[in-house]
Amino acid sequence: MITRHEVQAVIFDDKNGPLVLLVQKRERRIARFHWRLLKGGVNEGETKMEALRREILEETGLRNVEILGQVHNYEFIFRGIRHRVSSFVVKADSNETLKLQESELSDYIWTEPEHASRLLYWQNEKEALGKLAHFSGVS
Repeated sequence: MITRHEVQAVIFDDKNGPLVLLVQKRERRIARFHWRLLKGGVNEGETKMEALRREILEETGLRNVEILGQVHNYEFIFRGIRHRVSSFVVKADSNETLKLQESELSDYIWTEPEHASRLLYWQNEKEALGKLAHFSGVS
């Protein structure tokens, strides 16, 4: 079975919040839009940290980010591919202008962690978000 390594960002701002960044992504297989944490693949020859910085920049345009550490891992199988996801807590500034990658994302929101948890569709992403309080002191 093919394995795809992916990184996911629990992006938060504690100066203007605490606030968490969610992006709206179209789920192709069900033709609906869902609120998600930012996630993307690790390219060959890239470290997880390099992939995470690249994905954040490509999908949101955020440059002023601080990766604080890895907080969660999970995996799932979809269409015969094993996806191994490493989730990281990332500090950002919610006042920084976002420029969404329109081919991937349709909208974004900075919201309180409790509200973000209610908006997230996938349980694995809710679990990753739940680690934010333990890692960063954000409640």
